[in-house]
Amino acid sequence: MSTTSRKKPEQAALLEVATSEKPEREETKSSARYASPRPFREWQPEQGQLLPQYAREVLGEGHLACFFVELRKTLDFSAILKAYTQECGQPPYHPVMMTLLLMYAYARGITSSREIERRCETDIAFRYLTGGERPDHDTVCTFRVRHLEAFRALFVDTLRLARGSGLKKLGHLAVDGSKWKANASKHKAMSYGRIEPGGH
Repeated sequence: MSTTSRKKPEQAALLEVATSEKPEREETKSSARYASPRPFREWQPEQGQLLPQYAREVLGEGHLACFFVELRKTLDFSAILKAYTQECGQPPYHPVMMTLLLMYAYARGITSSREIERRCETDIAFRYLTGGERPDHDTVCTFRVRHLEAFRALFVDTLRLARGSGLKKLGHLAVDGSKWKANASKHKAMSYGRIEPGGH
């Protein structure tokens, strides 16, 4: 006789529950599975939310994104704007918006064009700065390469304005990741013996 097809009496008793002992299931209440002696706050992630009309109210005036938006009134963007002379194809994203987007991303330590694209979709600060526009990573990368020299001057002006406005921290601004060969050959290096008077 096969023993695999039969359960031992004590095993069967553990697996079988009398109908009268089974808990009643309330199908109409989705929160029944979270039943607890202590009440919880209502949690309905799918419910619509009434947010402030302006994202700036959510971020607050002291947010870094607000600082960069205000730069549009102060910085000189003529070096970038003058590059757009031909009227062909679809109108491009506003160059001032793209410039501030890149500088804000750099200040946040975000240099990947794909990550910038993603933040424009999901980050309220990025969405506020772009006015709801969502440039893709190719557009971000192309714009950055095209106006790299103009960025250098704008970065300097931005740091100056930040210091003048009392903004103590502006993240980390860097134009690119260029590596330079150092002049550290053995012929240029000096030992303590050569530095001392009378050394050779």
